[in-house]
Amino acid sequence: MTRTIRFGLSAVSLTIGLVVLIVFVTVLKPSQAAPASTPVPQTSISCVGGSEKNDLMQDTEIQGILHNKYGLNIQFQSMGSLAQATMSTSEIKQKGLDCLWPSSIASQTVFEAQHKASEFEAYRAETVLSSPEVIYAGPNGTAALQKAGIVTKRGNNYFIVNMKKLLLEYVLKGKQWEDLGAQQLQGPIQIGSTNPVESNSGFILYLLKLTIIATNDAHKSPNVAQAKSVLPTIRALYDAQGLQAQSSSFGFDQWLNQGGEFRAPLYSGYESQIIEKSLTYPQLKDVNVLYPDPTVYSDHPILALNKKSQRFIDAMKDPKIQQIAWRKYGFRSVQLGITNVKDFPKLPLAETVSSINVPSAEVITLLNNCLKDSKQC
Repeated sequence: MTRTIRFGLSAVSLTIGLVVLIVFVTVLKPSQAAPASTPVPQTSISCVGGSEKNDLMQDTEIQGILHNKYGLNIQFQSMGSLAQATMSTSEIKQKGLDCLWPSSIASQTVFEAQHKASEFEAYRAETVLSSPEVIYAGPNGTAALQKAGIVTKRGNNYFIVNMKKLLLEYVLKGKQWEDLGAQQLQGPIQIGSTNPVESNSGFILYLLKLTIIATNDAHKSPNVAQAKSVLPTIRALYDAQGLQAQSSSFGFDQWLNQGGEFRAPLYSGYESQIIEKSLTYPQLKDVNVLYPDPTVYSDHPILALNKKSQRFIDAMKDPKIQQIAWRKYGFRSVQLGITNVKDFPKLPLAETVSSINVPSAEVITLLNNCLKDSKQC
């Protein structure tokens, strides 16, 4: 019996010893601890882009994905799209820029026409976001344009189906809103926008005006001769506008803060702007989105000027970043299955829109020069 007790005590002691050993080996022993994750090597990239992307690039979730998954720290500053495109190579290098991020293919077209690919070590350009140009209007202006046959409603969406008539017969001739029976609106019929000389949202509106007025088919880009023939008309439309905001983000905020349609019954901007604002400003229920038919897309191509900034292009196409860009900031995705207008049930957004083709760099430059200097019209 003594042996049995001793044997039992020995077994218990052995069991306790094994447990202690297992705990030490699996939990306490430093050499067996799980290795720490290796930090992703970081690269800083200096980029300039349109002001409408300021909030996007300040988003902490996007910054976290860029930093933790792709090892990128983006130093972003706003600059007008054509100002980016027309910088000299020496100026770009003097500023230490790794990439440009204009808000239109038009600006990319101008940049590539004025620069040689060999001037940069690894040039690559790719669109990563987009947003159609739209006209914002209140209920009074919308109803008046419907009555005049300029705007039609398809389902829940409004489309400007006769932009040429609006521009030539009403805006250019200085017609008043009272002429359309809009008793609550005063002043001449105009389409407000940012300054096209300094801001892309304003410039692509004038690019759309040029295409519509210069051609019988707005889906065909105007050639140089067609563009030159209507430049004086485009300049007259520009001169009628008066003082305009210098940036897309400030211009839209100013329009909202100063009364919307009672400040300017029609105001041109990006579709993305009202999507972003709708998340925090419920009063936007009184703002209608009018889609010119056709309109022009504001594409957002990243122009990578070296190898390291090419990684920024790939990172911005990350599905998670694309989802954030759409759901929080209203930019349509380049990835299939992400853009869904039903994500914003309170906004009458068009699922698909018709758009023009961007004309040649020569036509774009003619328009830009005319807007800058009336003597070049």
